[in-house]
Amino acid sequence: MSETESKAEKAAEKAPGIRIISRAHEGFRRGGHAHPADATYPADYFTAEQLALIEAEPLLTVIVEDGAQVPKAARKK
Repeated sequence: MSETESKAEKAAEKAPGIRIISRAHEGFRRGGHAHPADATYPADYFTAEQLALIEAEPLLTVIVEDGAQVPKAARKK
């Protein structure tokens, strides 16, 4: 696990966050970030623009945990 992933996962343990599951290869890039197979990030880890790109990618599954405060511009309607 990389240092960035470790920090993101530790921070995500403290509050509801965003889980991203990649159905592509390890390190698949979208929204300016290389995605591991499965990781959880703090709700404020991504900008609204990054999260919109990630959510629009069919090879990534985005799960916003209950109570996570994410940018409204990034949420699908």
